[in-house]
Amino acid sequence: MDVDLFRKAGQRVAGWRRIMILSHDRPDGDALGAMASMQRVLQGLGHQAVAFTYDTVPPRYTFIDEIAGFHRWSNDAPADIDARFDGLLIVDTCSWSQLEPAAEYLKASRLPKVVLDHHATRDLLTVNHTDDIYAIDATSASACGLAYEWCELMGWPVDCKGGEALFAGMAADTGWFRFSNTDGRTMRAAAALLERCNLRADILYTRLNASYSPARLRLMRHMLDTLEFHADGKVATIELTREMFEKAGATPTDAEELVNEPMAARSVMATVLMTDMGDGVVRLNFRSKSPELIGREIDVAAIAHAFGGGGHHRAAGARVPGTLSTVRPAVLAAVLAAVT
Repeated sequence: MDVDLFRKAGQRVAGWRRIMILSHDRPDGDALGAMASMQRVLQGLGHQAVAFTYDTVPPRYTFIDEIAGFHRWSNDAPADIDARFDGLLIVDTCSWSQLEPAAEYLKASRLPKVVLDHHATRDLLTVNHTDDIYAIDATSASACGLAYEWCELMGWPVDCKGGEALFAGMAADTGWFRFSNTDGRTMRAAAALLERCNLRADILYTRLNASYSPARLRLMRHMLDTLEFHADGKVATIELTREMFEKAGATPTDAEELVNEPMAARSVMATVLMTDMGDGVVRLNFRSKSPELIGREIDVAAIAHAFGGGGHHRAAGARVPGTLSTVRPAVLAAVLAAVT
């Protein structure tokens, strides 16, 4: 963390009385936890802070929604939205494509922005000569971990509901502290929150990882029917279609983290999930294992970037115009080139 940069960002946000908080579309636990915690922290400091989501919060994250009381985004006239706020805090993304539901507004807005993010790939979100601060630390395992450190740096109190949201986000983005991004920073922050707020890790685990719908299991069954291995099992591809969702009675939120399933195979170095909902766009999710395990570096963020996306070295995504039949060959070729 660049202490001077993050202190400057904190001072900027502290100077706003009315603060809008946004994150990416289809938010995960890290995005929701960061929004919820920062909203509570800023409200506790006497600010008017409002966190927005673009759609219904997935059921497994209902407890975070209850902590925050998220507002549903509405694309009102940019000038009308600007009039209600003094500044924008964007967390867990710095990508126009991920902000698409609000992108039209953001490109017209004249409000200053502070971006709090931990992703290696990013866009320039500054438009209309706004005075923005990009508080980005790609070495942080999660946006919630970064938010925790930011609050500690600024001396901003985090209440126990906010602490619960932070812990949940850190756990979600590290696969319950088992992914390669788990480090001492994350574990120290998690331990501090557990002790300070008397959190129950077992209850939070159940809320995050044992609260899926039966439809998700049916969707997984359909997805695994498409499982293919390539390059002597080093690469796994899986697919989802609108028809699979309909048969399973599932929603897009039920697909969260399904990309990780083939990674359980010993031989697999990298996985790509291709999702075609019939809307002319194929959503790509990439995962790879740590080089210490497979003997080489497979940077899926670089692969995703080639398709207009981005993310982390081990986890990334992109959205590509087309259908499975048109997109699949190029995606598979790119992953194979990185592995072989």
